[in-house]
This record gives sequence, C-alpha cells and structure tokens, in this order.
Amino acid sequence: MKSPISKGATITGMKSNFRTHLMKWGIVVGLTIFYWFGSARFIQEMGDGIVILGAFPIITAGWYFGMAGGFISALLMIAMNLFIMTTIGGHTWENVFQVGFIFGSFIFIGIGLIGGRLKQNLEARVNAEAELQSREKFLTLLNDMTRSIIIAQSFEEMMQTLVKDLTILLNADTCYITRWDPVKKQVFPVATNARSGHPFLTMVYPKDEKNLTTSTLEAGHILIVEDSSNTPHTTPHIIQMFSEKSFMSIPLIYGEYKLGAAVVGFNDYRQFTQGEIKHAEQASNQIALAVWNAQQDFELKKRLKEADTLTQIVHLLSETERIGLQTVLQLIVNSAKELIPATEQAVIHLLDEEQQLLKAEAVIGYSEDATSWRIIKIRPNEGAAGQAIVTGEIVNIADVRTDPRFQIYGELPVYRSLVVAPVQSGSKKLGTISVQSSLVNAFTEDEGILLKALGTQASIAIENARLLESTQQSLKEANSLYRINQGLVTSLDPQELLQDVVELLQKNFGYYHVQIYVIEPETSDFVMRAGSGEIGRKLKERKQRLHSGEGIVGYTAEIGIPFFTNDVDNVYFFVRNSLLPDTKSELAVPVKIDERILGVLDIQQVPPRTLAQRDIQLVSAVADQLAIALQKANLYTDLQTSLKMEQTIRAQLVQSERLSVMGRLLASVSHELNNPLQAIQNALFLLREEKGISTQGKQDLDIVLSESERMSALINRLRTTYRSAQLEDFLPTQVNHIIEEVYALIATHLRHTEISFEFHPDPELPLISGLADQLHQVILNLMMNAVEAMASGGHLTVTTKYSKETEEIILKVSDSGEGIDPSILPTIFDAFVTDKTGGTGLGLTITYDIVTKHRGRIQAENNPQGGATFTVCLPREQKGN
Repeated sequence: MKSPISKGATITGMKSNFRTHLMKWGIVVGLTIFYWFGSARFIQEMGDGIVILGAFPIITAGWYFGMAGGFISALLMIAMNLFIMTTIGGHTWENVFQVGFIFGSFIFIGIGLIGGRLKQNLEARVNAEAELQSREKFLTLLNDMTRSIIIAQSFEEMMQTLVKDLTILLNADTCYITRWDPVKKQVFPVATNARSGHPFLTMVYPKDEKNLTTSTLEAGHILIVEDSSNTPHTTPHIIQMFSEKSFMSIPLIYGEYKLGAAVVGFNDYRQFTQGEIKHAEQASNQIALAVWNAQQDFELKKRLKEADTLTQIVHLLSETERIGLQTVLQLIVNSAKELIPATEQAVIHLLDEEQQLLKAEAVIGYSEDATSWRIIKIRPNEGAAGQAIVTGEIVNIADVRTDPRFQIYGELPVYRSLVVAPVQSGSKKLGTISVQSSLVNAFTEDEGILLKALGTQASIAIENARLLESTQQSLKEANSLYRINQGLVTSLDPQELLQDVVELLQKNFGYYHVQIYVIEPETSDFVMRAGSGEIGRKLKERKQRLHSGEGIVGYTAEIGIPFFTNDVDNVYFFVRNSLLPDTKSELAVPVKIDERILGVLDIQQVPPRTLAQRDIQLVSAVADQLAIALQKANLYTDLQTSLKMEQTIRAQLVQSERLSVMGRLLASVSHELNNPLQAIQNALFLLREEKGISTQGKQDLDIVLSESERMSALINRLRTTYRSAQLEDFLPTQVNHIIEEVYALIATHLRHTEISFEFHPDPELPLISGLADQLHQVILNLMMNAVEAMASGGHLTVTTKYSKETEEIILKVSDSGEGIDPSILPTIFDAFVTDKTGGTGLGLTITYDIVTKHRGRIQAENNPQGGATFTVCLPREQKGN
C-alpha cells in the first residue's frame, strides 16, 4: 500500500538525498581529477601503464552508483585515456589502437560493471540480513506484547502494557490508545505513556468532529500523518493538543467489532517505509485479536466476580440484624469500587425527605477532611442526584464540566466522571449510590447497570434494617407503655412516677433530654417537676419554670396540640436553656384530661439524630398515660387530704368533747367548792372582827383570808372560761398590747431565770374580735411554758404579723430550750399530756380550747436549730359562735 507523502516531508527527504549524492559524486570527480593530473604529469616517465590508475574512479563510481554508474564512469575513463595518449603521450590515432587500448577499454567497462554488481549483491545481502533481523526482532516484540496483553490482570494493566510495548515495537516516542463506543458513537481516551499532565486522558472528543481514531476506523486501515500541521484526518484544534510532528494511526478492529485505535507519535518529521507500515498492519491484527480475547476474558471474570459479590451481599442481607446496616452498606460501596475499575470514590447517600437532603451513610476513597460528599442538597429533577431520585433511572455523566445535567455549586469538583443510580424500594425513594473518577468518560453503560444492581441490594438492606428497627422500636414502645401503665397501677406518688417516665424515655429511645412541666394553678406558670439525668436534677434545683406562652412548652400548652421541629433556631418563640446548649430538635406534647391542660411532656434531641412522626405517636401515647396518672395521683392526693381533714375534724370533735366534759366537770366542781368557800370566807371575815386576837394570829388570819379570795377568783375564772361565750362578748382587742402586759407581768421572773426576751411586733397589726382575758391567758400559758422549757436560761422570741391573704393575725412564740418530746408532739394539746415533772397537762389544753373558741388554729413544732415554736392564727373578725 502506497502512503500519501506530505509536501514538507518530501522536500526534507529530497534535500537529504541530494546532499548524499553530491558527496558521492564529489569523491568520484576528485579521483578522476587526481587521475587526470597524475596521468598528464607522469605519462612520460611511466609510459602508457599509468592509465591503469583510471580503474580507481571506475570502481568507486560502480560502488556508489551501481552498474550504471560504473559503466558511465568506464566510458568517461576510456575517453579521457584516449585524449591523454594522443595529446600528451604522443600516440597517433593509428598506434593507439595497436598498444592494447581496446583491450584496456573493455577491462575498464568490465571493472565498472563488476564493481556495481558486487555492490548491488552486497547491499542486497546486507538488506536481506537486516530485514530478517528486523522481522525477527519485530515478531519477538509482537509476541511478547501479545503475551503481556493476555496475562494482564486487569483492563487498565493491559492498556498500559500495550502502550509501552507498541512504542518500542514501532520505534515511536509516544503512544495513545482510544476506545470507540458504538452506542454513543464517540471516541474516549483510554491510556497513554505521554508525559505526566498531558491533557489526553481528560480530553473530550466531540461527536461531530473528525479525529484520527474515527478516520482510521472509517478507512479500515492504517493512516499516516508525516506532518501533523497539515493533515486531513483530524481537525486542527484536536491535533494542536499534541506536540508530536508525525503520527501513525493503527485501527483495532476484530471482525465486525471496532474496538478503537492505537496512535503512535514521533517527535521528528518521519517518512514511513512500506516495511514499517507492513509491521504496523501485522501488529494491528494481532493486537486487535489479543485485545478482543482479553476483553472477553476480563468481561467473563468481571461477571463472575460481580455474581460472587452480589451473592455475598445477598447472604449478608439475611444477617443485617447481627452485623448492622452500616456494615452491609459499607460492603456495597467497597464492592462498587472493586467491581467498577475506574472508580476512585464511591458513596451511598440516604434521603432525608423532610429536609430534602442526601446524607452520606457509607463511603470509600474520600479523605477524612473532605466534606463535599457528606451532605448533598437536592431538588426534584435538579442535578444528577435529583434526577436519579425523581426518575429512578441511572445518570451517567461523562464529564461534569460540560454535561448540563450536573449542577456546579462553587468550586469545580476534582472528579470528572460520575454515575448515580437510585436506591429505591418499589416507588419509595431511599437515596442514591454513586461512583466518581478523575478520568473523563470513565464509566460504561454496563457499569451503570451494575451500580443500579448494587443500589437494589442497598435498598433491600435498608428496608430490612428499617423493618427491624421498626419492630424493635415497637417493642420498646410497647414495653415502655407497659411499664408506665404498671406505674399507674402501683405508684401513688406522682413525683416518683414522673421521674420514672423521663428516665425511661431517655434510656430506651436515646433522647438528649426529657422533662415534664406541670401547671401551677396559683400563677398559671409551668414548673418543671421531672427531668432526665444530671441536667434534669440541676434544672429542678433551679426551680425551672416557664410563663404561660413562653417557649415551645408554653406555646404547646396554649394551642393544646403537639408541636415539634427539627430546627429550633427557626422557631421564633424557642427559648434556649443554658444547660441544654446543643438542642436542635424539640417535641412538646400537652398532658391533658378532656380539654384541661395538666402539664407538658417535652423531648429534646441533638444532631445527628432527629425527631419523626413516630416520636410524636410514642410521646403522645405516653402523655395520655401521664394524664391518667396525674389525674389518679391528684384524686389520691385529694382523698388523702380529705381523710386527713376528716381525721383532724374528728380529733377536734373528740378534743372538744373532752374539753366540754372537762368544762362541765370543772363547772360542777367549782360550783360545789364555791359554797363552802363562801362560808369559810364569811367565817374568816367575822373572826377577823373579833377582839383579843394576837398580832401573829391576825397576820395568819389575813393570809388565810387572802388565799381564800385567790381561790375564789380562780374558781370564778374557771367558770368563766368554760362558760359558753356569746358574740357580743367579743370586743376589739390589740394582741400586741396583751403581749406587752404579759411581758410586764413576767419580766422580773425572766431576769431571775436569765432568759432574754425579744418581741417583733407588726406595727400595722389590726385589732381582732376576741376575749381579752382569755387571750391574756393563752399568751401567758405559751410564754410560761417556754420559760419552763429553758431551766438553764435562754432566749424567748415573740413575733406578730398580719396575713392579708387569709385575713388572720399570726402569733409565734419561740424558745431555745430542748424542744418537745417527739413522742408527745402529735398529742401535745390533749388533756393531761405533758413531759414536765409535776405538770397537770391542762395548760395547753385550755389554750387550745380558747384558740378554738376564737375560730383560730394553733400548732406546735420543733425548731431545726433547737427549741420549739408555737404558732397561733386568729381571724380578724368573729362571724358567729
């Protein structure tokens, strides 16, 4: 086959040949001139024999220019000898032919022909040997290259071997392998041994532009480019990307299958011989056959490996519960990188439908500090991921920089090729699986189908895991609700139940914080009654509360329905707690009976976890149980309060009955004592008037009379105390004044017993309706009891104040003594109950009775620092008796 030769290469070759021939002719002419002058100079001395020297230029001409050159040179020498012999040698034309000139001429012609023939035979022999050696070397290299292609372990290794060996085989400087995609009808770069950073591997060959590969495949034979700046086989802007001066494009065609082309480059202008072209044709056929067989072998091994990997994944799917979803997904992305040769990074993203985000769950090939793959924002039909999610189809992008389906945000990605396959279960969108490569058009259609198959396996794993998670979650929820329900049955302490609920929810469901707020009826504020963990304890210590409508808790209480968000920063009424700085999601559910809000159950969560509809269902069910529990606890508390009140009233009735009996008894006794006492007093008065009584007798008589009068006054006071008081008997009384009177009465006694006294009166203490004498008796009894409790001295404190809320005055008498014996404290006001030696146990009973008559209350308690305090509460007005 004759190759076309470009103009530039032809001119260069002609110049080179011209110089070579000129040099050869120069040698022949030089020898001829040397012979001319030598013959002319020495023919007289040496005779006609000098002409034999003409054989040297003839031999040289025959050697350089073959038999024709030797013959022409011989004729020239014959003519030159004839001239020399007739002019210089002195011969005539007749005797020239007599001295053997004709014989010598034939010898010259024979020498010229023989020299040319010898040169031709020698060149033919040398060329034959060189051709044989070259062919042997070529076949050896070709066989080595074919064997290397066959034993290559991967397609990439095979291509690199082909590039290297083909360069050596054809004595080229570089080699470029391209692949023809018959489906896309486009050329793609595969491998090269060009310098690092050469743009070949990232080139995109436009479909509508001519290039060496398409021209070669269309022609079906080798194409030669001896001058790359002037060739019809490719467009200028493509060939300008290469620095080589000459190219040989070798088609790789096996039967009807067009595989691609091997383009070898030469850094200098080159004229290709028919032998080189023939060698390239032989290499083309053998390489195409080897590549085809290797491709089929690789494809078979690849399919077997894919089947084995998918089988392994299917096996592991049944063990998702044991090994975990993360392990299965990681195996799938590892398999994608292993099964798809050009893959440099692989990642599985799962879809967050609420936030419309793809979040990475399993990755391989990314550096630890890379962040672009972790979260991808998507919109329907936007970008490769968005299209894969919406359409459910594979998206194969040959070059992310030129494909309009790929959306670039900010900086260009480092990868060039991308394949995204959907991960879906039926019509349910779960996410995507994608592979990336820094090479242009790195992935085939078959590899996209394989990626989708891996996505299907991932969807099965996800659905299995979610089903397992849903089942486990349901069991947890059922168990939690059961335990809460058991708490309803067994626990009567609402605080204990609330705390158990928050701890249970946090432990079983991994919430960041769980708390329960209960409404405070007096202020309508929400007070935290229970909180999970150490943070909950601290919040309770701080008496955490929220006003109505404040924060998500207050807002939920106002609207009366659950409220939740996975981004609290976007909720304008959210109030962040300093002890919960990381809260990102919050769910608040009202705890209510019918339409009455009892409290709010609040759940908080931190990233990466979020709250979902299932959390609302669970927490709502717990809130309903809590409402029942709180209602039950409130009923129980009300019942206990009622029982306690009933017991108190019963005790008061018993106490009143006792006092009434004691009063009647004292009234009867005082009445019976009063008659003989009157007789005694009358007799004493008469006796005192008698004369003749000594002075000592009169003094003794006065003492007896004085004591009888004191006894009479005591009996009258007892009768008065236990006489039914009438409303008109109650008069406006200032308690502060009574306290001052009692203090004046016992001041001397206090000094003698070394007891200090401190009185804190309320300067605005109002008057109350009461019986002054009886109130005097109450205060005197309480203060004297306090004095008797401090036998070794101490401090007595009396305070008064007015409570506007209850419209009562509050009187407190405190001492620093040993306090009241705990064994008698509950019955301290019962008759005959006392811990004093020689005491009657009636003083506090009478005090209690007087306070009760005034519609008041009295209680006793021991002080934490020692001593006891008696508190008397008296209403400002009496409304009946």
